[in-house]
Parts: sequence; C-alpha cells; structure tokens
Amino acid sequence: MKSRAHGVHSTILLLLAAAVTALVVWSLLGGWDFYTTALQERPHHDGFRLYRPAGRVGHGLGILGSAMVLLLLLYSLRKRARWMRRAGDLGVWLRYHIFLGVAGPVLITLHTAGKIGGLVSISYWSMAAVALSGVFGRYLYQQIPRNVLGESLSSAQIEQSNEELLVRLTSEHGLSQEGLQELESLALDPLAGRSAPTALLMLPWLNLRLARRLQPWALAVGLAGKGEAREMARIWVLQARRLLLFHTIRDLFHYWHVFHKPFAVIMIVVMLIHVGVALALGYTWFGDAPRS
Repeated sequence: MKSRAHGVHSTILLLLAAAVTALVVWSLLGGWDFYTTALQERPHHDGFRLYRPAGRVGHGLGILGSAMVLLLLLYSLRKRARWMRRAGDLGVWLRYHIFLGVAGPVLITLHTAGKIGGLVSISYWSMAAVALSGVFGRYLYQQIPRNVLGESLSSAQIEQSNEELLVRLTSEHGLSQEGLQELESLALDPLAGRSAPTALLMLPWLNLRLARRLQPWALAVGLAGKGEAREMARIWVLQARRLLLFHTIRDLFHYWHVFHKPFAVIMIVVMLIHVGVALALGYTWFGDAPRS
C-alpha cells in the first residue's frame, strides 16, 4: 500500500514538473527577445507590457513562484506541529518541498526578467542561497541512514545493523574471513587518508561505481550467483562509509540548519514586504499597472 502511494505521488510530481517545464519553455520562447534586450531599452519593446515584472506574464510568474515559496512552509509545519503528525509520510512531504524549492525560484527568476535591485534583491539572493543550500542539505539528508519509518539511526544502530549483515553473510552464505577483509578494503580504502569533507564529496562517485566494484569481489569469494548476498554486501559497504563519516555528516547537517533557516526567514519577510508594496502601488495582475 505504501509503495503504491509513493508511486501515485511520483506520478503527480512528474506531471507538475512537466507543467512547470512547459511554462518556463513557453515564457522563454515568447519573451526571449525581451529578456535579452538592454534594461534601458525595454520600455520601447513590444513585449514590455507582457514580460516585465509587472506585466501580465511576468506578474503571473511572480505570483505562482511566490505561492510555491510560501507552500514550502507547509513542510516545516508538518515536521513540527503535533496535530499534523498523521498527515501523510514525511518523506513524501519532503519530495514536494524539494520540487517547490526548485520550481518556485525558477519562476521567480523569470518574473524578475533580470531586473534585480533595491530591497527585493535581498529576498532574491536569500532565495538563491536557500535553494542552493537546499540541494546540499538534501545530499546530507540522503547520507544519514534511516529505518523503515524514516527516522535517522544513531552510530550504534548503524554498527549493529552492519554486524547483523556480516553474521548473515558468514552463516547463511559462507563468506570467509578473507572475504570480509576484502569487503572492508573495498568499502574504506578509497576514503583512507582523505579529509572528511573531501571524502564526503567523493561518496556519490564511489557509490555510483559500487555495483561494478562488487562484481569481481563476489566472483572471487564465491558469491557471484547469489543476488541476496551481493545486496547485503552493497548495503554493508554503504553503511560502513557513512559510519566512517557519521560525525562529519551530523555536524554539517547541524550547521546547514543554522545557515538555511535565517536566509529562509529573510526571503519570506522581504518577499511579503515586496508584495505588499506592489499591491499598495496598484500593481495587480489584472489591473493596468504603471509603466515602470
């Protein structure tokens, strides 16, 4: 049932991503000449009333992008509000949070039409910092082993899980002590002698090559035809690498929160001020706003 629900949300996110992509492509194709025109010459461009930040297209992109940025707050509410703890899988909420965190800034960037200055520039560059740090935060989040409920594991729990995997590999699949030592070398030797930040940055590449590296190892220890054993070995290697960098990942994740949250607050506050000022000056989507 849970996998089916995840499949439904994957389809919804795919459709939303396709819709945003189509909107971005449509805006770029229609307004490319305007976007590439010098700022001082834009008031005389035929597309000025459509693609400027206060224009029908530009303003619409800003409204939609800003709405997406505000919807990002629902994920924080879901994590912290006790009355929302039963409101769906937190991992699913995170996927929508990431989608909104990418799509919103893209649409807001189109809304600006490259004209970023004054107070709104604080919100825009705070948004850029939040979006970029969000990518790094997602990477760190993926490096923290979790249980089936999505809860992060402690270093002791990871060690226990790996011990259980080794017991099964030896008792059920006859893996020798030499084979275990070779598996440990395969897991940790590429990280030996490297600083923790460097090793952390290397993890995606090393993990991507892991399946190919496990093939000759499985053949040498007599597990070539045992898919279950190879899968357990793969999980053990991934967890051994993350365990090696556990404290670095945990500390970076803490500092990431310290960096991420203030910029998010600044982004939201200045964005709301910007919207309030725009409305006060008569810049409404369907209204005839001043030409500026």
